[in-house]
Amino acid sequence: MMLVSRSLTQILSGAVLALGLAAGSALAQNPAQAERPDDNVIGSEDAELLIVEYASFACPHCAHFQEAVWPTIKSDFIDTGEVRWVFRPMLTNPVPLAGAGTILANCAGDDRFFDAADLLFAEQSTIFDAARSGGDVLGVYNQIGAAVGLSPEALMACFQDPAMNEAVNAAAMQAGEDGIPGTPSFIIGGELLSIHHGPDGNFWHWGEEALMINGERVPAEFDGDSFSRIVLHFMNDSSSEP
Repeated sequence: MMLVSRSLTQILSGAVLALGLAAGSALAQNPAQAERPDDNVIGSEDAELLIVEYASFACPHCAHFQEAVWPTIKSDFIDTGEVRWVFRPMLTNPVPLAGAGTILANCAGDDRFFDAADLLFAEQSTIFDAARSGGDVLGVYNQIGAAVGLSPEALMACFQDPAMNEAVNAAAMQAGEDGIPGTPSFIIGGELLSIHHGPDGNFWHWGEEALMINGERVPAEFDGDSFSRIVLHFMNDSSSEP
């Protein structure tokens, strides 16, 4: 894992954001399930199930999850009050873009964080293309910022704010301490739900073992129906607890 080590003081049109990098912390044994005071959260406080997502705004798989899975999960479980969802940003390569996305979403505020996240993932390929081609990366961020109520001046102030940059560092360090191996990963029912890549395909693992539903391993497929099946599995488990 890589960390942002200095402020985003240089954001130039046609350039990737300039960040200093340092090595991340070692992974811990048990990721934390409990909601934290500084978490980005959506959904009822009385929801039956809490799901924690670790994702990076520079992760293509996370963008695919946001496009193919998130709308179904939000409408079928979060908006109905059954699931409370925590989003914890991580830093993945390219780290400057992951860090800039995190700062923009945080700058949008609690009431617009998830709106900003939607837009950052939707425009991820545009941001990548601009970065690769020497295009106007900052211009893309300004367009996203404008859509969530941020002026270019306000967004630049956030990029240059030491506290915002430190929050990115803290989130990256915390993800390492939580034992998160990559993105996207999830914590459900106190255990890490992550993708295991094997010679016979990719499957979800829950904790140290393969996730089993109806006696079968669950393929790591990113679509609304497949992930809804996982959510329902854990909801049924939680409802059967004494």
